[in-house]
Amino acid sequence: MHLAIDGPGETGMTTVLRQIGRSFEKILADQLPPHPKRVPVVHINTPLAPGSKLDMSIPFAEFLGHRHTKDPETNPRSTDMTGPIRHVMKTLGTRLVLVDGIDRLDNAELKTAFDYFGYLADECNVSFVYCGPGSRDVVNDARRGKRPGSPDGGSGGIPTLAVLPIPYSTDDHTTFHEIVKAFDQHLRLHQHTPGDLLHLATHLHRRTGGYMKPLSLLICMAAQEAIETGAEAITEELLDDQLVGRFCDDPILQT
Repeated sequence: MHLAIDGPGETGMTTVLRQIGRSFEKILADQLPPHPKRVPVVHINTPLAPGSKLDMSIPFAEFLGHRHTKDPETNPRSTDMTGPIRHVMKTLGTRLVLVDGIDRLDNAELKTAFDYFGYLADECNVSFVYCGPGSRDVVNDARRGKRPGSPDGGSGGIPTLAVLPIPYSTDDHTTFHEIVKAFDQHLRLHQHTPGDLLHLATHLHRRTGGYMKPLSLLICMAAQEAIETGAEAITEELLDDQLVGRFCDDPILQT
């Protein structure tokens, strides 16, 4: 079975994709005898403007550590690595392929990419997880051989895991608090007291809208400035000094 991870950008879809890969790899490690060369999961980024199976094979070859040029010194042109890729995936037990950035594909590239993915899925008995904004529509339209267009109703659409901004309100704050607690526990600032960051949860959500990428950047940048200035603690004022996230007095929006 294949899966799509879909949602707005900067919500943490790539993090979810990687966590699926790590969890799957651990499950196999617990269930199967030890094998030092097993490669249960392959993780690639969708190549830009793939025009042939050669272009599609390169990200797989790079992940598996294969040199895909005959002679980098005299002939840097890449060669089709589909055969070696298929051999390694079949012999070293690959069962899951993670494809990030599937939204990079445009109409003309869908057939090339998904013919290649389908070939590997059949030959190597692997499942694919596709990740990126609009990935559900990309995969469903590729299956029908067209794009754009909304998926047909009823059966036939790819199962989809939605990754959305984390909500925050009086009645719905538990998840966001748990995320902020995780950041709080990893802070190593001399003037930081455990729980301090949680007191700033409302402000953090106001600044980031519950999007994971700006939340992570905002906290990391504030922590770095706290170290550089000697403050050694994150405050609301320090957060507002960082040029990431949303601003109530955004000068661009006010023009």
